[in-house]
This record gives sequence, structure tokens and C-alpha cells, in this order.
Amino acid sequence: MTLKISWRVHAICILLGIVILECFDGIVDNILGNVFLSPMIWFPTKFVILNFYMYALLLMVPIVLVHEGIHGLVFKIFGGKVKFGFKGIYAYTMETSGKPIERVKFIIILLSPLIVITTVCLIFFNVVTGLILLLNLIGATGDIYMTLFLAGCDRNTKVIDRIYGLDLVKA
Repeated sequence: MTLKISWRVHAICILLGIVILECFDGIVDNILGNVFLSPMIWFPTKFVILNFYMYALLLMVPIVLVHEGIHGLVFKIFGGKVKFGFKGIYAYTMETSGKPIERVKFIIILLSPLIVITTVCLIFFNVVTGLILLLNLIGATGDIYMTLFLAGCDRNTKVIDRIYGLDLVKA
């Protein structure tokens, strides 16, 4: 079986992001309210939305680098070879040895950036880390989607990471 990362999957991930934001609506409102009302933050323009997008874009670069770096580190911990790259506007980390990885280990690889970054943000919570937490959560929707997909697979399934998605093989 194969999970191909297509535009349909990207659309599902966008919808998943919207659902997640709606589930945490009060928290999201609180984080964004703190960002916009914080005297700590310098606002370069008088347009609130423009300021938000500028900060979001500036924060996304280091968030994506750290996020993908954590994927790569965990791949290496599990004995994989790693390649980093971009496909369109998306950054990715890919295991390149072609060796099948146990389903549970692959789920750990998928969720590790979300868990690590969320934990660090909650420990050092302030206006900026709240925004980082929110942006990373939205950026991790692909990882969450693939985790949900793998959670529905047989426990003996192994995963081979491919440029187009995932190949699933029975152990």
C-alpha cells in the first residue's frame, strides 16, 4: 500500500489545521490577543494583520529548520540516513536508505517535532513561544495526518519513506 502526498492530502491537512485551531479556539484567541496587546513586541506598521503576517513569516524559517532537524535527528537515532529538501513551498526530511522502519518508530519520528517544540514552548511560555507553538502546530498537520493514517494500519506494518510519500509493507 502507498500513501502519496498529493494536493488532495495537502487540502486535507489545511482542513485538519482549521479543525485543530477551532478545537483550541480559546487558547488561540488568547495567544493572538497577547501578541497584539504585548508591549514587548515592536510593531513595524500600523496594520495589525500585516504585523502578524510579518512575524509569522519571520518565525516560520527557524521553526521549520528546527522542526525538520528534529525529524532528521530521530531518523538518525533509529539508524536511518537523512536528506533534507524542499518540494514546492514545503520543507521535508526524508529517510534515504530505503530500509523499512517499524510503524511505531515512524510514528515517533513523525510526532517528535510536535512534542519537543510544544514542550519547550510550554516550559518557557511567553508571547513569542505561544506564537511559535501555534505556528508549529499548524505546520505539523501533515505529520498528524500521516500518524492518523499509520495508526489505522496493521501493527506489523513497516514504512519506507519515499519522495512521493510512504510505501507500506507487511513485516
